[in-house]
Amino acid sequence: MYNSKSKLLFTKEDFDRVRATPNIADKVEELSLIADMTRHNTLATIAYAKSGHIGASLSAIEMFTALYHNIMKYDAKLPWKQDRDVFILSKGHAAAGLYATLASAGFFSEEKLLTFRKFGGLQGHVDISTPGVDANTGSLGMGISKAKGYAWASKANGLNSSAYVMVGDGEMQEGQNWEAIQSAAHLKLDNLYLIVDANKIQTDREVSKINDLRCLEDKLEAFGWAAISIDGNNVEEILRAFGKLKKISDKPKAIVSNTLKGKGISFMEHPAAMAKDGVYRWHGAISNPDDYRKAYVELTDKISNKLQKFKVDIQIPQFYFPDLQASGFFRQALKPTFSDSLVELGTKNKNIVVLDADLEEDCGLSSFAKKFPDRFIEVGIAEQDLVSMAGGLAAAGKLPIVNTYAAFLTSRANEQIFNNASESRKIIYVGHLAGILPGKPGKSHQGIRDISLLKSIPNLLLCQPCNTVELKQLMNYLVDENPSSSYMRLEHVLPKNDISLPRDYKVSLGKGVIIEDGKDAAIISYGAIILSEALLAREQLAEKGISAKVINLPWLNKIDSEWLSSTLGFIDNVFCVENHSVIGGQAEELRRIRSTRSPKINTIGVEGFGQSGDNEDILKHYELDAHSIAKNIAKSIKKEIKQ
Repeated sequence: MYNSKSKLLFTKEDFDRVRATPNIADKVEELSLIADMTRHNTLATIAYAKSGHIGASLSAIEMFTALYHNIMKYDAKLPWKQDRDVFILSKGHAAAGLYATLASAGFFSEEKLLTFRKFGGLQGHVDISTPGVDANTGSLGMGISKAKGYAWASKANGLNSSAYVMVGDGEMQEGQNWEAIQSAAHLKLDNLYLIVDANKIQTDREVSKINDLRCLEDKLEAFGWAAISIDGNNVEEILRAFGKLKKISDKPKAIVSNTLKGKGISFMEHPAAMAKDGVYRWHGAISNPDDYRKAYVELTDKISNKLQKFKVDIQIPQFYFPDLQASGFFRQALKPTFSDSLVELGTKNKNIVVLDADLEEDCGLSSFAKKFPDRFIEVGIAEQDLVSMAGGLAAAGKLPIVNTYAAFLTSRANEQIFNNASESRKIIYVGHLAGILPGKPGKSHQGIRDISLLKSIPNLLLCQPCNTVELKQLMNYLVDENPSSSYMRLEHVLPKNDISLPRDYKVSLGKGVIIEDGKDAAIISYGAIILSEALLAREQLAEKGISAKVINLPWLNKIDSEWLSSTLGFIDNVFCVENHSVIGGQAEELRRIRSTRSPKINTIGVEGFGQSGDNEDILKHYELDAHSIAKNIAKSIKKEIKQ
């Protein structure tokens, strides 16, 4: 852990010393040095967390630095002061870079950076719990609209304040951005500044290969904005651009900030960092400690040379070199099997078309894309378009399999899923990263509302596999047997223990299977992570003389009531443990079909919003770890487990 004896970060005092030195007469050189020091702190933040979006943070550092150390009006001691300028980072995954900048500007101590993506610390995507952050972001496409609201309110309140918002170039594929761009010009919001961080990479592939935006400056001008295109890693050009735009009235202003993803670390910079297969490796965290070491040496050499040049006496921080050995929760479980299953099904069924929203690698779609490039469609960061296009494909006789994160698919495109279902055509939706894990990204990426958002849509079957065997069977069932549309939740995190199903197990609509028998209580669940915890909880309960039956039930909104009654028998203590919100999940369906019968169905699940943190800490916080499950069941049936 961080302590005052081991300096891992540049401090606020270090940044103040740079600003105060008389040896740097040029504002551009001063800001460039501050940017390099902030870049170091960003790297250290991600290294300490062993998680975070390095490439997207580094591309924006010069812009962050110019805004917070020269352009914006704010009081770091009074971050909510009404007449402040506001900044919204719509590309919220670049949180580490913004947090490092906020610390350099004095919004909070640099020590807080070392809580990034740890439970109770700085959230994985920018969050208003952090001083200086004006809006929660993470789900893309919302920032311009929010900044527009601030800008309008500032004018309405007679304040001389501006709103600044940064979006990614890939993010500009989200339709909400263009809705906001149109109306901002109509409203003549000349205190609204849009910065497009055009680093040419979205997630891990080039924007031009996903959905080429082309001529952004011209498009923005055509929509009624004043727009300038610059080198966004050049502080001098940034300052000049804002100086020019501030003289323009009666229209909103935009800067197309052409940057390098991974800027400042040579082996991370695009385009040199692109692999032969066209994948950019540094979108997310660094997986090799040697790469951290190389990046640290390169950055500190550059900073040391500048400090010596300007005779600034600042100690270079030590560096934290993380142990990146992957533990159980960080290995991937079902995704490889899903990938193989797609290829097998695609080989048999020529009508299958796989669709993606800029998550080809993350969702395990690359094998299908390479095998059947003519049946793989990449729409970019545009979930509503993704789903409605699938509706058109289904109308033309194709079988679309739609993929993106559960949190985005089921909320952002909910109306489109409903519309498709009303046409009674068959589409298979796959919600990846379903549930509360992985924990580090935080609330915007945790799929804990998807069942509740979809279960009221008629003729949409919801399910979730607990292991590779059930995954393959469910995929075959959804493709070959189920006549209607369906939604399958998919976890990417490996459980603590493998789930074993009976050798003769076959998925059967509405029915599950007993994994372990018992007579005092019944635990019903789905998916590998929570079923694994439930089985471990059963062992703890057995030590206290409580015999618990554990039931795998992969169906989330269609349950066979006769099977359920037969399986539960005379057990009165029934618990549904959900990798989902306690509202709207499988437990409500269980209660619905047993509304006139006992026993009562108890719910254990996620209450409130998600949080960032290590997976173990997240499970413990929401009482979904084995010990908490066992304790709560024992308490419910009046037998307490020792803490």
